[in-house]
Amino acid sequence: MWLDGFSLTPVPGGALFAGGGEWHRDGIGAVRRVSTLAVLWDSAKQGWVELPPLPHPREGHAAVALPDGRTLLIGGRDATSPEVASTLFWEPETRRFREGPSLLWGRAHPSAVVLPDGAVLVLGSDFDNDRARGTRAELLRPGASAWEPAGQTVRVFHPGPVCVSGERVVIAGGRDNGSGFAIIEGVHLAPPLDQGTEVWEPQGRSWRMAGPLTRPRDEAVGVTLSDGRVLVVGGWHEGTALATAEVWDPRTERWSPAGELAMARSSFALTALPDGRAAVSGGLVETFQATDSVEIWEPARGTWSPGPSLACGRAGHLLAPVGTGVFLVVGGSRSTGTGDPETSSEVWHSGS
Repeated sequence: MWLDGFSLTPVPGGALFAGGGEWHRDGIGAVRRVSTLAVLWDSAKQGWVELPPLPHPREGHAAVALPDGRTLLIGGRDATSPEVASTLFWEPETRRFREGPSLLWGRAHPSAVVLPDGAVLVLGSDFDNDRARGTRAELLRPGASAWEPAGQTVRVFHPGPVCVSGERVVIAGGRDNGSGFAIIEGVHLAPPLDQGTEVWEPQGRSWRMAGPLTRPRDEAVGVTLSDGRVLVVGGWHEGTALATAEVWDPRTERWSPAGELAMARSSFALTALPDGRAAVSGGLVETFQATDSVEIWEPARGTWSPGPSLACGRAGHLLAPVGTGVFLVVGGSRSTGTGDPETSSEVWHSGS
């Protein structure tokens, strides 16, 4: 079976896989159904354990691992609504889900981060029909029974990567709010990219602008490094996949180049490693084939070098740490028998 739109989060003793869209064969085509699937990767048994299903089908949601061992599923879509406001807590003691407080606004494909005090900040929505709702952030404090407003961003836009740096939250670029993507006579037309950086300050729950990215990036991927810096990699510009990377320094609030991948790719995963390095794994390369290639960023030199490969080519996959330098990888691959898309898993050792 092939799934997309699922979540994968680290939990005590393993990782939690939840929801997604299931693709099923239907004659010569396929149909997609929103899933209630929940399974646990048990690191001790090195296998999957079936869990009670989600109370409601859900895909395109955010999921964060909380400091107390619970997981919070946030927003997304269900079988009938293009966005939902509901949330779910997964409790490791009972291995069951329970309803959490509803968001202030429904959100599809939101971004969510956990702050050092355990609070969760959420913003963004694909289904942004009032132009500004997706950039109205909201906050759930530890132990709270309701979400609180956390400030409107300076710009009304579709946010780029959202990462935590210390107590601050950083948005790296994005795309101006608007609709319409097309290629006409070889010209790529879309709402313009925005290189601006926004920083959220917890004291006033307010957003402000900081130094811009070194170049425009659409659908770039970002991650917080162990030293608090933010690394952003890849993306698209005018229909071309980017191989470049850049890093944000919280002391200066400025971006600087961070080397270039040997292979431009899309739909890859970017993972912070415990020793301060970062890994780009898998993705679609120039031929739109999934690769098993991994490249490692070395912070001391600011360059990329080959890393341990994945077991097979993957794209649109997720990683969750299940040990020191050890990660569970789940996501798109191809069946060795039929060549059909499928969702498979492996344990990847980063060497750190």
